[in-house]
Amino acid sequence: MIISRAEIASAISAYKTVKRKSTVTTVVFDTGDRYDGSDAGISLTGFVQSVVADPLYRADLVADLQRRIADGRYFVPSEDIVEKMLGRLILDYTASN
Repeated sequence: MIISRAEIASAISAYKTVKRKSTVTTVVFDTGDRYDGSDAGISLTGFVQSVVADPLYRADLVADLQRRIADGRYFVPSEDIVEKMLGRLILDYTASN
């Protein structure tokens, strides 16, 4: 799964333009202690929730691939498969030595 810089920039831009309701509330204890969520914490919480809510893949592409696989029309050249396998073996070998 690869997410392009344009997709990341678009998500960040959309996040910045949508006013989000704060999900962090002030917690007050009987002892007088309390926790106030910072703006950065609130912003991070909203960002995490928006990322989790939206899939990190393109649903239309996945649906197309599923259709092609089911119809027997999906083909990956064997050279590409061998190249990927050898690349992983080389990486594993160099990482272990």
